[in-house]
Amino acid sequence: MICGDRAAPRDTEIYWRDIQRSRQQHPLFGPVTNNIDPCAFWPAPPHESPTTVTSDAPALIVSATGDTATTHRGSRAMHRLLTGSRLLTVRGVIGHGMYGEYGNACVDAEVNAYLESGDLPTEDPNCRK
Repeated sequence: MICGDRAAPRDTEIYWRDIQRSRQQHPLFGPVTNNIDPCAFWPAPPHESPTTVTSDAPALIVSATGDTATTHRGSRAMHRLLTGSRLLTVRGVIGHGMYGEYGNACVDAEVNAYLESGDLPTEDPNCRK
């Protein structure tokens, strides 16, 4: 959650219970990530309806199966919503920032071909480590 997405609890007991519950499985980061943060002091955001995401605009989504920053599961969900997209899956890689950063010739070739022509692959491509 990001401050302003939804109201954060103000009751310190909620945070205390969450900290205690997380200690066993995550002794170092559990207490840190479950502790009270500045969001608890922000005003509740105004209610708004969830955003509906649909589009047939062409887009090439690049996703590594082991990406912990933007999960492959999330990329697959976005691909389903963006009906004009193709999903380039990089299998066996734990990393983020595949194109031009990771050094995978397959990824770079697929993305370069899309950027040069504007044409998406006919099917969802796969690259390996």
